[in-house]
Amino acid sequence: MNTTTPTVHSYYRYNIEPRLLDAQARVFDHLGVPLVQDRNDRLDHAGWMNDLMTRDDLDDVVVVADIDAYPLKFDAYASLVAAAERGAVAGLAQTTNHKDPTKIYAAPMFIAFRKDLYRAFGSPDLGRYATGDVAQIMTDIAQARGVEVALTYPSFAVRPMWPLADYGIYGIGTFYGNHDFFHLYQARLSEAVELFCAVSDGVVAGRHDWARYLEIMSLAPIQKRRGLLSKTVHKAKMRLRSR
Repeated sequence: MNTTTPTVHSYYRYNIEPRLLDAQARVFDHLGVPLVQDRNDRLDHAGWMNDLMTRDDLDDVVVVADIDAYPLKFDAYASLVAAAERGAVAGLAQTTNHKDPTKIYAAPMFIAFRKDLYRAFGSPDLGRYATGDVAQIMTDIAQARGVEVALTYPSFAVRPMWPLADYGIYGIGTFYGNHDFFHLYQARLSEAVELFCAVSDGVVAGRHDWARYLEIMSLAPIQKRRGLLSKTVHKAKMRLRSR
């Protein structure tokens, strides 16, 4: 596959667990994908992305990943970049369930698009708005203009949590594509950090320990699990009542 290897930019703040940073960096180093972990305690995620797009040293294809995400294979990353190079907005599929649970978009947990496409879209503000979350505007504009949106969908999650519109479910420890990408979600939970590190170990070793991943999440305190589940069920009921 003929494609460049642009740098991935990953935003984080002072309160991120150092083991998370190390685990992400190990995967990118193992795969040979350039990574910049950009600490910024002044700007929020959206402000950081807007600032990133003003930089003069960006690659032609801009790639952004959450600090708790990484590709699982180099070829998967190269395919994402290739889609962006041909003019698509390419990324992992997500919904903003608290705003518009029906809309699937390319989320900045792992997203790629051409710098000149962003400018052709009018250099939009990548912040949150009434019906969308950070960077969701790129999908909205692309769809309105007939530009391809190349989505990679979740295949399963170690702990299923949220609906992905009418497609399926994602959650803590979500694997995307054919074991192509991994996004943790809820990195503030200690057991989630353990899972992120374990999957990182699996990528570097070339063998995933699925039993270990399940074991890590099974050790979460039962009250915490019930609390997370009850909140998810409550939100789903409220959405159904509003229809």
